[in-house]
Amino acid sequence: MKILFEIFVVVLSFVLVQKVSATGFRIVGGNKAPEEYGKFHASIQNLTRHHVCGGAVVSKFYVVTVAHCVHNAKPPHMKIITGTNDLEAGGKQYNVESIIVYDDYNATSKEHDIALLKTKRPFDLRYIHILKLGKQKLLEGDRVVLVGFGAHEPHGSSSSKMYALELPVFNQEICKFAMRYSTPVTEDMFCTFTQFGQGTCHGDSGSPIIKGTDLVGVVSWGIPCAVGFPDVHTRITSYVEWIQKHTEQNHCIPRRRNGLK
Repeated sequence: MKILFEIFVVVLSFVLVQKVSATGFRIVGGNKAPEEYGKFHASIQNLTRHHVCGGAVVSKFYVVTVAHCVHNAKPPHMKIITGTNDLEAGGKQYNVESIIVYDDYNATSKEHDIALLKTKRPFDLRYIHILKLGKQKLLEGDRVVLVGFGAHEPHGSSSSKMYALELPVFNQEICKFAMRYSTPVTEDMFCTFTQFGQGTCHGDSGSPIIKGTDLVGVVSWGIPCAVGFPDVHTRITSYVEWIQKHTEQNHCIPRRRNGLK
């Protein structure tokens, strides 16, 4: 009975939002993010300093984001800004050295939508915080926080101010049902949903989703923007080993042999 009721809520939300969006309801529905959230969020930008997607700092050299944001990009054409929750004030800029896209990423099905960006120099850890990778399975109803610079209305541009929104993890089976005419929701994804007028929008792709101090997801896809359907995210627990494999590879100074460099 509970499942039928929640399906009804999803459908009803879609119907109601047609009236709500016409009145200028604020789509994302979040609040300005605390300053500390800017320490782990990475704004992925083009050469004109336009925010394209979000990401999360996961090591001294690496940011995790979604593959659909970067799989056709070239490192020299990208910048990473982190260490701020206001893109018009402060932050540190880093050049991108390389892009690592998950081997099985499928742009059509959105499966395995995850990628890593390696910076040319290490992050300044006096101002930037490395997020721990979440290793515990998320449960329905768990409270998570979305952090990003996404737009606040369907046809708006990304925001220069960071916003945060607390969301509950949504029932996986109901999410699959709700999104069945769009893209299949796999076990490497999870969903969040509260109500129409709250959720992700343009510019939020790749943005971190945290539970406590752990990174549990990155925003992947949905039906923009907050129109009464769940948002779908890449589940970090499915990719912990892959992330660690790349981020923990040698960044140390090579050993000297026979006293020579």
